[in-house]
Amino acid sequence: MRILVVVGTRPEAIKMLPLVLELKKYSQFEVLVCHSGQHEDMCRGIFEFFGIEPDVKFSVMRKGRSLWELSQKLQESFNSLFETEKFDLILVHGDTTTAFCASLAAFYRGIKIAHVEAGLRTYKKEPFPEEFNRVAIDNMASVHFPPTEECVKNLAKEGIFHTQAVGNTVIDSFAYTLDEKYTSPIFENARNRKIILITTHRRENLGEKMKNALLGIRDILENRDDIYAVFPMHPNPAIRNIAREVFANTDNIELCEPLPVYDFHNLLSRAFAVITDSGGIQEEAAYLGVPVFLLRDETERGEAVSEGNVYLVGTKREAVTQAFFQIMGDDTNLLSMRHKSTVFGDGTTSEKIAKKALVNGEK
Repeated sequence: MRILVVVGTRPEAIKMLPLVLELKKYSQFEVLVCHSGQHEDMCRGIFEFFGIEPDVKFSVMRKGRSLWELSQKLQESFNSLFETEKFDLILVHGDTTTAFCASLAAFYRGIKIAHVEAGLRTYKKEPFPEEFNRVAIDNMASVHFPPTEECVKNLAKEGIFHTQAVGNTVIDSFAYTLDEKYTSPIFENARNRKIILITTHRRENLGEKMKNALLGIRDILENRDDIYAVFPMHPNPAIRNIAREVFANTDNIELCEPLPVYDFHNLLSRAFAVITDSGGIQEEAAYLGVPVFLLRDETERGEAVSEGNVYLVGTKREAVTQAFFQIMGDDTNLLSMRHKSTVFGDGTTSEKIAKKALVNGEK
């Protein structure tokens, strides 16, 4: 059974490479990995960390390239690949432009598609374009691996039945990354202050929304000298320019390059809280018991909100500040967010997916 695992972005690499290692344990599979290059620089270190070299590499990103231009280039690249190479199954992940374009090219050529992290929904247009991508991929796929029971229900509403919750492969990655003996210069810089991690990258938050959210974070930092913030900045210049402008005179924050997955996971596991608009970090933080203040008005990972690990705060300056102080000033609220949850998996998702892929291949 010839399988192509598709990776494009940093989150995809973190979530899919543990699955690649699991699939390679089975002699029944010939596993190839395609890296689309959507996050070329941010993925390189992750491939090296997991000891995996892509079998196929595209180079699709250019400075200032629009979403349309990226999609067009990805379509051309995947179409050429599927024209010359034959696969029994492609595995795509989540809701990225890479996953959507790979799925569409495979669908047109009659190649079976398996969707890892299927069934997530907000039932709104945001996050953009992720919500559209994930719905479209689920409709093209013939094999679905939903992470939670809620995702199973979402798929059933759309006529996709007989799926089983398998968890999320991001939890599997902790077996490779978490280190009890981890040390970092960041700990010295923090000087025993509580560490807060900040990340932001959502397309729909670019501009004034992002600036207002970061101003809210600045208000928090200016009123809490017991806190030290670490902000690994996304490479997008629009994000970096806003961050540098807002935090230009803020002493208790460290603006840095994107962290290697080993460092990020270990810092996350030791963080006091996370302020983010990320999807995957909600899953990671819930498993680690780290409170998440989410800079969005809705989430496709509602389980994390129900479990009490994630607090939806939006992007308004006052709302960000108020939510943080409301939670952090109440021990009951804080404790309710600090519990560890396995709602997104227990570290065995890759094994479950590999076994289900084997069964599908034998039908």
